[in-house]
Amino acid sequence: MKRLGFDYLDLYLIHTPHPKQHMDRWQEVNAGSWKAFEELYEASRIRSIGVSNFMPEHLDALLETAKIMPMVNQIRLFPGVTQDETVQYCRQRNILLQAYSPLGTGKVFAMPEMKPLAAKYDRTVAQICLRWSLQMGFLPLPKSANPYRIRENAALFDFELSAEDVAALAALPT
Repeated sequence: MKRLGFDYLDLYLIHTPHPKQHMDRWQEVNAGSWKAFEELYEASRIRSIGVSNFMPEHLDALLETAKIMPMVNQIRLFPGVTQDETVQYCRQRNILLQAYSPLGTGKVFAMPEMKPLAAKYDRTVAQICLRWSLQMGFLPLPKSANPYRIRENAALFDFELSAEDVAALAALPT
């Protein structure tokens, strides 16, 4: 943190539950990493600690030794990719779901169902996807370096998708 010039971090994540170099002992490695995260959290050096790409079996293994429940699980979520089992598991434990690639790494723009829906709400396809994510209870993490798109991606709070459209987007084929 010193090299970054920060006194604390807002969020720190274990990126993957089973990195290739530790595939044979991922549970042990995660437990050790998590213990260090907990110490940094308790010392107020990190405000939130979490995981990324953890499925229920990975979380169960982590929770065998954890003192603090992960606050965030950052997983791939976008229309058609809902990871229902992991979402339900996290919700039951009050773990915030962050949706990385909420635009499906651009794949949603090619889905034929998206343009008519965007027209119906007079929004962009990206706004429809990001609003869907919010209504699903996910925190979307869109990526853009374009200032116009960044502003556009933030303009999500003056409209709502119907329950039918939210369900239809969730059920899209991947």
